[in-house]
Amino acid sequence: MAETFFFDRQDRELLKMINDIIDHGPTRDMEHKIFNANLHPHGILELTTTHEYRMAHAVINLLGSLNKGTLAEDRLIALRALRDEVLHSAQTPFRYNTGRVLIQIMKAIIRSRDDEFAQLKLVRDFRKAASGNPRLVREFLSRHHLLEMPEEWNQLTMDHHVHDANTKGRKNATYLIMDAWIKGIRYLTVVYYNYVEPAAARELLQAAEIMGLSVRIGLEFRVR
Repeated sequence: MAETFFFDRQDRELLKMINDIIDHGPTRDMEHKIFNANLHPHGILELTTTHEYRMAHAVINLLGSLNKGTLAEDRLIALRALRDEVLHSAQTPFRYNTGRVLIQIMKAIIRSRDDEFAQLKLVRDFRKAASGNPRLVREFLSRHHLLEMPEEWNQLTMDHHVHDANTKGRKNATYLIMDAWIKGIRYLTVVYYNYVEPAAARELLQAAEIMGLSVRIGLEFRVR
């Protein structure tokens, strides 16, 4: 289409890498480089791959953990890698809001897999937002219906009745925490029916600690 002439080579290369990961999964070599816990985002990782590609890989890897059979430990590793990438590698004082926008845009890119033109527009937005320019980030926050949050991350935002996939929700605990972080929620109460499995509680609390959320577990009892 003629509209695609508005996008440059970097846009197309990044989109190709994203779609390759969506369709075929990451290569073992690249997965080892990005998820090696001994490597800091500000260190040797910057010599092995670009920030945009690492961000794309981290988000896709976490979203892929929604598949049944994925271990909670693997989901937490993916969440920690995502947190490190969006916060520790950000070259901007506007890092929290930049990270929230980048993850939200990448989710939209994945959802638009069958529409290349829509994906290219989102990839262009992603690369603009990655600069951390406050004016651009605020524009994308508004476009994706996200409120700007203070960079001190001290806002009073809460949701005291949500469910994860262990009850009637559709998101596992790790993904639920990531979504709450994107929305700017700091205080969360996750409700279970009658009891909660220790493994589910452990994943929820560890994910919350990674992303800096305060989480309470609520039990809703059914009486005769």
